[in-house]
Amino acid sequence: EREIQEILINGTINYKKSALQVGDCQKKYAVEGLTADQQRVRVIFAPCAEEVTVVTCIDLGKEWACNCQ
Repeated sequence: EREIQEILINGTINYKKSALQVGDCQKKYAVEGLTADQQRVRVIFAPCAEEVTVVTCIDLGKEWACNCQ
């Protein structure tokens, strides 16, 4: 949880991966940065009113297998 807060505060917004051309409570910010243990991550934040929801966290340094059909 602390690392996610650090990404929110110190990370960089990736505008290409963000969804900002929508209504206020539908916006999603893709914020990238390094964790304390040097993992490069992208965290998707969805702010609405006084709250910020973490949608997902993606490890950018690892390719994950996809079982998509």
